[in-house]
Amino acid sequence: MTKFTPKLTSLILLTLASLLGYWLIWSWFPLRPYFNTVPLQDVNSLAPSLLAGLGYGLLLLALFGLYWLAFRAVQDGLAKPSFLFLLGTAALFAIPLLQTYPINANDLYRYVIRGRVSSVYGQSPYAMPPDAFPDDPFLPLAGEWADATSPYGPLWELLAAGTTAVTQNNLWAGLLAFKLVGLLAHLACGWLIWRLLARAAAATQRSFTLLWLWNPALLLMFVVDGHNDVLMMVWQLVAIWWWRQKRPLLTLLFLLLGALTKPIGLLPLPFFAVAIWRELENGTARLRVFGLGMMLGGTVVFLSFLPFGSPLDLLARLVRESSGAPGFSPSTLLLLILGELGQPLTPEFIASVASWARLPYVLLGLWLLWLGWRYGRSPLKAAADFLAAYTVQALSFRLWYSTWPFLWLLLEDEQAHAHVPFRLQAGLWFLLNVQLSVLIYGHLRVYLLGGSQLAAHLIGIPFVFLLPLLISFFTSRRAA
Repeated sequence: MTKFTPKLTSLILLTLASLLGYWLIWSWFPLRPYFNTVPLQDVNSLAPSLLAGLGYGLLLLALFGLYWLAFRAVQDGLAKPSFLFLLGTAALFAIPLLQTYPINANDLYRYVIRGRVSSVYGQSPYAMPPDAFPDDPFLPLAGEWADATSPYGPLWELLAAGTTAVTQNNLWAGLLAFKLVGLLAHLACGWLIWRLLARAAAATQRSFTLLWLWNPALLLMFVVDGHNDVLMMVWQLVAIWWWRQKRPLLTLLFLLLGALTKPIGLLPLPFFAVAIWRELENGTARLRVFGLGMMLGGTVVFLSFLPFGSPLDLLARLVRESSGAPGFSPSTLLLLILGELGQPLTPEFIASVASWARLPYVLLGLWLLWLGWRYGRSPLKAAADFLAAYTVQALSFRLWYSTWPFLWLLLEDEQAHAHVPFRLQAGLWFLLNVQLSVLIYGHLRVYLLGGSQLAAHLIGIPFVFLLPLLISFFTSRRAA
């Protein structure tokens, strides 16, 4: 139970100040006036000046600063909030965010539109893109992805179909429904993290749960933008719970459910498979667990794709996406430099660069598997490393990629720390810098760099991918 001490009163003041910040975001970027307008909006269009962009950046920094002060107060034992306090304040922050326009990712609209492919038109979103239904009233809102089929797993598409079957032609209700899914999944993750940290020191359990629930980047991604990655993370946290309970079959099943929500969820699965193989006592136990796992997994995959047809359509879609449309990534910076030097940036050349960028990533995955096999290195650490590396090698980096490693970094070390571990620090700075990067590729590029994508990438790539590591390195050394 929360004890209202003077120190907790200061935490309440931080709560109120944070709530004010989120209220300012809602008042600045309200959903209601713009939710059904074309073209779709973003930070650049709703804050259309260099001064406005600076104001948005300062607001983000203020929210992260309040978040960090709250974390330090809880970590140092100066405030001892209950889980209900942490959960309730996170839900309070989300109230204005549910009414905020999805300023940094408009996938929310495609959740509605692709859900209607199934619920309204009775077709598979893996076979039929939105523009196959030219009379759909929401088609203009599909934007650049109007001719693209779904890149998500069948569990997500089943949820999307069910949601849009309820909201029908009410776009406002559809958007709010998907935002609410993101909020509920975010809170569910917070509860699971609290439970998973039950064996840690009390201050660590409270403060690390706050690091999830109060995180401005996660609230912006999962509530403002309603991004579906958080539902995948719910399954992954349940898998970690079963792994800690020594239930290997359930561990593998829930990791698979995460991948069937969003295919990127496949990446942690091999590391847990290796860890489980090592932990099982003999060949008979391994045959039983992995034999049953393959049968159960195959059945789940079959049943989840049954309403939509073959999973090969999804696989083909993912292959196309991974080999084209470069943007905001180290590979894109390389392409821009080569283009400046006279190299024609043909689709074939871009695909070739993407393939070469994947080679060291595959080698890293094999090395991480070997570390797990030979030395029993934690699969949580391997998952964090592999997902972080994915964000670096991806041809087209997206803001929500930065959320993927954070979950694993948060749980990979339960011991109490006087200071945040280097890896977790880097994950926190990565989340912040990614949020600020929209100002580099938007306002800074437009108003100070003459619209140059190359100049924006020369600033943005080190800012996003190198600066978090450097800051964390020096702060960790100073703390030591």
